[in-house]
Amino acid sequence: SYHVKYAPPKSMKLGPDGKPIPATMKDDVSGAALFQRPDDTAEALTKRLDGYRSQTVPILDHYAPHGIVKRIDGGAQIDKVWAEVKAKLCTGN
Repeated sequence: SYHVKYAPPKSMKLGPDGKPIPATMKDDVSGAALFQRPDDTAEALTKRLDGYRSQTVPILDHYAPHGIVKRIDGGAQIDKVWAEVKAKLCTGN
C-alpha cells in the first residue's frame, strides 16, 4: 500500500506544483501503473465524515442510553480488537 506522503513508490516524481506526476506512479515490485481511487480524496473524506456526523451520530446518541451501543478501540492490535468484539457480543458489556 502506498501513500504519496508517508509511503510513496520509489518511482514517484513531483511536478512543479509539488503534486505527484501520474505517469511516474509505478508499483515498486511489478512496475504496474498506480492510481488513486476516486473515493480516496480529501473531498471524499470530508463528505464521509459529514455523513457520519449527520446520520450515524444521532443514531448512536439515541441508542447509547439504552445500553445497546458498544464501544471498541479499533486502533488497537487486530487480535485485541477481535477479542473485545467477541467479548462484547457474548456478554453484552
